[in-house]
Amino acid sequence: MATVAADVDIRATPEAILDVLADLPHYPEWSAVHKRTHVDSRTADGRPERATMAVAAAGLTDEQTIDYHWHADGVDWTLVHSGQQRGQRGLYSITGGTDGTAHVHYELRIDPAIPFPAIIVRAVMKKAVTAATQGLKKRVESLS
Repeated sequence: MATVAADVDIRATPEAILDVLADLPHYPEWSAVHKRTHVDSRTADGRPERATMAVAAAGLTDEQTIDYHWHADGVDWTLVHSGQQRGQRGLYSITGGTDGTAHVHYELRIDPAIPFPAIIVRAVMKKAVTAATQGLKKRVESLS
């Protein structure tokens, strides 16, 4: 299983960051790996609970279904179904600062369904990290 992690500071409240993360239909606008997203079901408070999405990175495409678990300080998810992965677990953990900046920690673990060369796995993971942190930062700060 391949794992990546990254951290980014964003000039916004944790709530504003969670709102962007919960707005799955707009992911393709700020995340280069997300090509299409659809919320299949929502929690009682309206956050996505299950979603299906098309993703692409480094020439690899996948259709995946993800279950989300929302917390006051972030969100984590697990893979339900995928054509290219046996497993996926991820999380965004958000810590609010006193200066109007929040610290976001991102982790992603992917277990490919078929063996890929390490160079391809690294390329896919690097693109995912950039989209997950820098894309998120740009999106949140553009809305503030």
